[in-house]
Amino acid sequence: MNYLEAYDKESGYRVHEYRLTGIELADLKLLLGIDPELEVFGYDVPDSLVAQIGKYAEGPVIVDESCDYQVGFFRQ
Repeated sequence: MNYLEAYDKESGYRVHEYRLTGIELADLKLLLGIDPELEVFGYDVPDSLVAQIGKYAEGPVIVDESCDYQVGFFRQ
């Protein structure tokens, strides 16, 4: 499972985590400009893509300007 994670810019702590169930791994990597063959565990998401990636989350994603976003690539 892949996650969109929000980290507070000031403290660095993860404050939100959204499961990305509406997009396949290969498509997510292409959206982020990552080589599909490259194995990654975390990847910083540019502010311009946060809302677009949030569309693939299980629930609503609230974009917070006080956060930095990252995609966590995990397997269950």
